[in-house]
Amino acid sequence: MVERLTYDDDLFLRMECVLGVPVVNQIVWRFDRPVSVDALDAMWHLLAAGPIDRSVRRVRVPGARDSWTAARRPADPVVVDAPIARAAVDRWIEDEAAVRLDPIEGPAWRLSATAVEGGGTIVSLVGSHVVGDGGALTSAAASALAGRAVPDDFERVGLDHSDSVSARSGADIVDGVGRIGAALAGAARAVGGAAVEAVRARATGSGSVSTDAKADRPRVMVAPADGPWVPSTVVVDCMSTDWTAAAASKGGSSNSLLVAVVLGILTRSGRIGTDEQVRVALPVSTRRVGDRRANATSGVSIHVDAGEAYRDDLGAIRASSKQAFRAQADRTVTTTFELLKPLMQLLPDAIVAKLAASGSAPLCLCSNLGNRGVALRSIGGVDATSVAMRSITQNTDVALLRRTGGGVSAWWNESGDRATLCVTGLDPDRFPSKEHLRGLVEAEYDSWGLTPEFW
Repeated sequence: MVERLTYDDDLFLRMECVLGVPVVNQIVWRFDRPVSVDALDAMWHLLAAGPIDRSVRRVRVPGARDSWTAARRPADPVVVDAPIARAAVDRWIEDEAAVRLDPIEGPAWRLSATAVEGGGTIVSLVGSHVVGDGGALTSAAASALAGRAVPDDFERVGLDHSDSVSARSGADIVDGVGRIGAALAGAARAVGGAAVEAVRARATGSGSVSTDAKADRPRVMVAPADGPWVPSTVVVDCMSTDWTAAAASKGGSSNSLLVAVVLGILTRSGRIGTDEQVRVALPVSTRRVGDRRANATSGVSIHVDAGEAYRDDLGAIRASSKQAFRAQADRTVTTTFELLKPLMQLLPDAIVAKLAASGSAPLCLCSNLGNRGVALRSIGGVDATSVAMRSITQNTDVALLRRTGGGVSAWWNESGDRATLCVTGLDPDRFPSKEHLRGLVEAEYDSWGLTPEFW
């Protein structure tokens, strides 16, 4: 059986192959004690036998989707580097996030570790977003740490080399014909739905006008005019009980406090004013038991007033989030975006490149990974102090970041008694350095009565 890339898999493949900006996911463990090399080696072998260890087979038949095959090149064996100073941990994590991965020729993932002076250990697992989203990477890692290669919610696929070249070509032709038909049918339904909505709007006089995004404020150039630029990232811990208590004290949940904290960082940076309404992107995992998809993440959006009201009452953020999650889970509704996915996956690279020129990044993205860190916490019987998870776009430069207009992206999880937040400032002028971003995070934590512990 030939396993094909989904629209979402293809999206991240195009970002790498067409736009030259690969996206990788990273999990980082922080230990205050040494971790056994044997335990890391056992973890590596199980990851190598699991679902993230695969490659993309590009197809040449028009309309046919690329497919999965066995990894063409194995990942490098895990090596524990010579001890580094505590102050060098940030740099080591960033260097691991910048490692070159290849979802086509392999390897598509890397497990590495370094000892820290004083007896600690830092472990990093990075994986190409093409072969797995954040949920897939954490599932693969948790399964490996539990002694199993294949997680319950992410099956291994695309490892059968028995088909002949002619058989694969025939399958590609069949897939191409089928996808062209699906693209045309989806486009027809999308156009029909849009026409109906237009008639309804005209009849009721309810034409929609977007009011959630004001013109960007005049940009003060702080970063260089051009050249490579790695967005600033800060990783910070606090006690899970403190986070929960802070949220509950204002009628909120862990998720609504996450939104509030990230919104506060964005406001403190000066990127938005307190008189504005902000669109907040909330990723949602759609992964289920027996899933074969590399990328199984959807998303919803809510709108939050950036004024001070939410600091006294998180109820509105909590209610609007719940409503958006319920709507997303309603499988009786098919959105226009879903209908157009088959057509978008057919687009040639040249058109994708042109469309990307007008693309934008989220102004405020809040990814709540919940307690995923709990299943990841222990390696070889040693518990991590905390576990961090995030997504990184590589090969970025100042011009790209300014053009796409990103703001703040954040990833939050719990791993026992610690709640860990990774914050990335995508605006090179509003977040010109790690030190500046750290100051904003520290001030925001202080406003919620949280004690930050920076990595």
